[in-house]
Parts: sequence; structure tokens; C-alpha cells
Amino acid sequence: MPKQSSKETKGGSSRKLDTTIIVALIALVGTLATALFSSPVIIAWIQRTPAPPAQTNPPSSSSVDSSGTVETSLTPLSSVVTSSDESCLKQYFADIDSAKLGSIEVGADKYVYLSSDEFASKEFLGPFGIKLTQNGKMIGAFTIIFFPDTKLFKLTSIVDSNCQPILGYSNTSNSGDPNAIRNFSHLLFQLAEARFDMEFQFNTNDRFELIFKQLR
Repeated sequence: MPKQSSKETKGGSSRKLDTTIIVALIALVGTLATALFSSPVIIAWIQRTPAPPAQTNPPSSSSVDSSGTVETSLTPLSSVVTSSDESCLKQYFADIDSAKLGSIEVGADKYVYLSSDEFASKEFLGPFGIKLTQNGKMIGAFTIIFFPDTKLFKLTSIVDSNCQPILGYSNTSNSGDPNAIRNFSHLLFQLAEARFDMEFQFNTNDRFELIFKQLR
């Protein structure tokens, strides 16, 4: 038989040695990993790590911009804090017939009934006085007159809970006059930190409807 050369013998021994070292290293790494993750210190640290807080969405609200487009926001609704005893309303509504006075709560619809006799004899109806409430407490008021032929609501004044004039209100009629509110349009105004939307609708000859919403 031919003899193996010394180089071949050394090469075979070297390959066996390399394989033995790799197997030993893999076994060592496995042993270290097992010891590490079974350590009481590591387990206690993992258990103490808090889970990330769950995300919650605040209540959403909708608003109507000047073009009549409804926009949705995620701002929580504000409350209008008021200490008014409503005593100023007596003077504010002094020139208005008691039959044309009413009130509306935030989130409600209100029907204002009209006299059929007035339709035939008058160019416009009113004035009407409407008290605004939130949780049963007065937060503001306004007065309007109504032109049935053109279905136009004309705002004559709007005040806060102390019967002080509100400034900076607007409507979605695009008429150029913030006091001229066309049918199915919205009056937008602010009381304290809260913003409100009042929609005006005239559908039948015996009444018109007010829809009162809070935007934020």
C-alpha cells in the first residue's frame, strides 16, 4: 500500500480540529444563553418592564366651515361655566311678546310655531327671543325676525349669559352679512371656550326649526 504523505495527515488532523472547535463553541454559546435567560435577575427585570399604555381616542366632534363642509375634530367638548341668575333676560326680552319666547338646550331641536294670521298681514314675523341653555342653565340668548317670502332669518342680537353682546359670530350663508341667515344655514358663535352651531330650517308654513349643537 502507498504511504500517506505527512501533508495529507496534517491536513486531515487540522480539519478534524477545526470541526471540534466549532462544535465546542456552539455548545458553549447554547449553555451561556440558557444560563442567562434562566437567571432570576433577568426574569425579574422582564416581569417589571411595563407594557406600553393602550391608546384611546378622545370624543370627536363635528364642525361646519364657511362653505358648509362638515369637519371632524378630536377635541373634547368644553362646558360653559356660568353664574348667571337669568335676571338680565327680563330686560333683554322686554320688547318681545311672551308668546314668541322660547328656549333650547344644547343638542336639541326646537320648533317655533307661527301664526297663520301673521303670514297674510305682515312682511316679517317676530321678533322671537330664544334662550340658550347647557345642562338646564342659561349660557346665552338671541333675538331674530323671520321673512317667510324669502325664507330669511335676520339675527337682531345675540348675547352671553350676562346679556353682554357676543362679537365675532358668523354664518354659512355666504351673504356677506353675518346677521342674514338663509334657510338651512348655520349660525356659528363662541361662548367662553366653547363653540356652537345653530341651524335654521323652514319647511312648513306653521313653524320653523332650530337645531342647536356644540362643536367643541
